[in-house]
Amino acid sequence: MAKSILSEARVLLEACPPALGDRDKAYSVLRRSFSCYNSFHCVSVPDLQDDTEFRRKRDRVPNAEFAAWLRDLTEKPLSLYKVTVSCNAAEFEAWLGHAKSLGCNDIFLVGGDSSQRNLKEGALQIDSAGEIARAQGFQCGGIIIPTRRQQFVGRKASVDEGDRLVKKVRESKLKFFTTQILYESEWMCCLILDMVRRLRPEELPKIFLTFSPFVCPEDISFARKTLGVHIPGDVERMLMGARSMREASITCLVGVWERISTFAMEMGFPGEKLGVNVEYLDSRNPRNVDSAFELAEEFGRFLSKRNSIIPRATSA
Repeated sequence: MAKSILSEARVLLEACPPALGDRDKAYSVLRRSFSCYNSFHCVSVPDLQDDTEFRRKRDRVPNAEFAAWLRDLTEKPLSLYKVTVSCNAAEFEAWLGHAKSLGCNDIFLVGGDSSQRNLKEGALQIDSAGEIARAQGFQCGGIIIPTRRQQFVGRKASVDEGDRLVKKVRESKLKFFTTQILYESEWMCCLILDMVRRLRPEELPKIFLTFSPFVCPEDISFARKTLGVHIPGDVERMLMGARSMREASITCLVGVWERISTFAMEMGFPGEKLGVNVEYLDSRNPRNVDSAFELAEEFGRFLSKRNSIIPRATSA
């Protein structure tokens, strides 16, 4: 089995494929950012499904094309996301071939959201996709939403995320996860406590806490209304009243990391199994992209002191 980059990495930088009309500007911004920052350990590419995830129509640079462009732009290892219900087994195997050609050994498998009721014939569920991928030597991970809890009033879940996570680890055999964008620590700490109580030490997955700096009010609105991010009222008021939303946002996110990582350590969750995933919300906005790279760089330098991995892994 190929070496898993994510088993050692601590900081991921998530780069989103831009809209076709914004490609030239977005690519220019990314070229500059990648030339300035390099302390993070891996680049991930989400599989954006605009018509279901964002409820909109948009002509976007295809994920495969964007991932190949990133492969030429940076030597950082790549990890890719795939929405499994968007393809059948043959299409998924072809996608795995493309991922392998990019040197990708680790993939994130994402199931359909609640709006995807009319799935295509032969659409793959995560368990089936995982079996196919592991047979070809891939390590598989997934996504968790800490607020998808039965106790969470804002989005009360029919199936608690703690139960879903245990099932994904034991039955779907997923080894690592990224989270929904975090702007508070309480619900993630509850999930960590669930994991420590319900999973054996050797079963504990690697968790990459996802952060995304906000630079303008539109970021807050998009994150909350479109992505479903939980942003407490006091945090929103602080960000809206700050002289620099970018600086206040980065400070806030570092604080969230410190609270969660401290709690995890106190509960016995292994420090090497807690990492960071940083993403930006607007590929056209240089301030938005730059702030994400800046935060990833800060975490990369900080966590590399605690984990002696080489940022440019030789197995990519």
